[in-house]
Amino acid sequence: MAIQIRGLEVRFRDTRGKDVPVLDVKQLDLEDGRRVCLVGGSGSGKTTLLHVLAGIVTPTKGEVRYGDVDITKLPEAERDRFRAKNVGYVFQSFNLLQGLSALENVAIAGTFGGQGAHEARDRATKLLDRVGLSHRKDARPGTMSVGEQQRVGIARALVNRPKVVLADEPTASLDDERADEVLALLEEVVKEEKATLVLVTHEQRVRERFSDVLDLKELGR
Repeated sequence: MAIQIRGLEVRFRDTRGKDVPVLDVKQLDLEDGRRVCLVGGSGSGKTTLLHVLAGIVTPTKGEVRYGDVDITKLPEAERDRFRAKNVGYVFQSFNLLQGLSALENVAIAGTFGGQGAHEARDRATKLLDRVGLSHRKDARPGTMSVGEQQRVGIARALVNRPKVVLADEPTASLDDERADEVLALLEEVVKEEKATLVLVTHEQRVRERFSDVLDLKELGR
């Protein structure tokens, strides 16, 4: 699914009531199936841009179009439904539900995306096998390693066969070996699903894996 951003600004109000600019993107076009590495300095707005693309944050001004749909104009409930069906998000901090098993964490995202309970569970089982965690499907996040939790997060992001995958520093908590495994897995599965990938990183080792690298500061000019 192609994405078009036009005149995007995000401003927050500080404790003194002053508007603080957080993000400024004049124009960005992401074609179907494009795999992009988004870089920028600390505090440059990389995560904020992902949140805007996911419909988690509503921009102060501007357009974010998925095809013919400008998600900035959708009510919150409709944005949530759109995100569940079309966007997979890999969180840096995993955001797994501690009281649920790995399988349940993935399957519940499928039900939010409109799948029936049986379909979601079957899809979750297959994805956990795909990410090498079939033997850990009944484990809860607190008993899993950091790398295992991140792989659960990737499976969850892909359960609804999203057209767009957003990954926020997916290797930040991993050593080099685990980081390479997670990146290879994410790239491979996204390619199989023909999804657009936008991955945020500050790590040179990750940046070097991409031929398509965008510096956020250049997008505001």
